Amino acid sequence: MVTEYKAQSRVNNDLLSFLTGNECSEIEVDLLRFMGLHPKAKLSFYVITRAFRIAAIDLGNALMALVERNILVHHLDDNGLVTYSLSADENTCAYIHKLAALDWSAAMALKKELKDRTVCYQDLWRDSNFMVRK
Repeated sequence: MVTEYKAQSRVNNDLLSFLTGNECSEIEVDLLRFMGLHPKAKLSFYVITRAFRIAAIDLGNALMALVERNILVHHLDDNGLVTYSLSADENTCAYIHKLAALDWSAAMALKKELKDRTVCYQDLWRDSNFMVRK
């Protein structure tokens, strides 16, 4: 049982490192979990928006940020339809699959830890920026 906990903890630390290294927001984490559950799919913006039920602008910003970081790929077909899929990079896909495999409570704990780390880094930046101005 202890070994199982340590293994789960290590996976979370690996995922946290990946997510913090890519500066993923909470929406982006949810989007990556969703894409990880559908690893072979090419999903349109409309389909993703319907699944998430959040503001289209927020979702659009998250999708574009993930495309810019080469985590997602966007495809344009002959009819002008844009679809999104996971990157072909094996390392990135491995992290996304680990993220998608988390149960709900583990995913929420990971998001909370990510949020805590982000707030901590923002506080450090603000404090160091404040010190420079003095």
